[in-house]
Amino acid sequence: MRCVITLIALIFPAYLFSQELTIIGNTHFASESFNADTLSTILEKVKPDIILLELDSGLFSKTFDEKFRLKYKSKENEPVATARYIELHPLTIASHFDYENRDTYRLQHGIKQSQNLAGKLLDSLYRNKLLRKRQTKIVKKYYSLTDELNAYIDRPAFNFNSFELDKLAKRKQFYQHHKIRKVINQRNEFSKLLVTTSLGTKASLQNAYSSLSQFWDLRNKTMAKNIAAIVKQNPGKRIVVLTGFSHRYFLKREIHRHYKHIKLREFYEY
Repeated sequence: MRCVITLIALIFPAYLFSQELTIIGNTHFASESFNADTLSTILEKVKPDIILLELDSGLFSKTFDEKFRLKYKSKENEPVATARYIELHPLTIASHFDYENRDTYRLQHGIKQSQNLAGKLLDSLYRNKLLRKRQTKIVKKYYSLTDELNAYIDRPAFNFNSFELDKLAKRKQFYQHHKIRKVINQRNEFSKLLVTTSLGTKASLQNAYSSLSQFWDLRNKTMAKNIAAIVKQNPGKRIVVLTGFSHRYFLKREIHRHYKHIKLREFYEY
């Protein structure tokens, strides 16, 4: 039996059985307790070989030296901290893991054009007491969960990289993409208002919101697949994923379910 185990170990390197990955939840813009300096300190602690950012691939600029470049000057925490880290550790690779051309998808389905309008209409119906009792209860709970989640923005990074935050984010997103979607589908007001997609077609706020909710699952599942593919292509490398903290629970769940060889490790465990 010992010989068999030894043979397996020789044929299949250890990294095929387990490889570490750190998913760091972030606030995209600076808050009281979290900014690019905070994230830079975390990166120095983890010392990744590869940093993956939650950015549309279309925002990356290809250069002859293959160094990290964006087509615009970003003030967001993740790109700023990543650029600083690479300046100090030039062998580090930075890339994206998001859904390919995510912004194009949003524009083609009327998601981007309708988000503010749908939110304002829902809030107007709620504040003017025009919703049915059950609908009002759902919207009120959704607002409460949103406020509770947003309060984490002013807390230390440890707090919004915790089991408690992941659990809260999961519940808030369930309300947003399932319960609120049901309310919107029950209201004729959302079927009457139309937006123009980038394809030149018309989409009702109702349909656009359904597209938004469907894209939430599609996008997160695709991001998890992209991360797993990059891990597979880079055996033995320490990889860090920088994402908005609302995505963290979904990415962790997908990787835990479908990619057993990847071991998730928190940044504060280093």
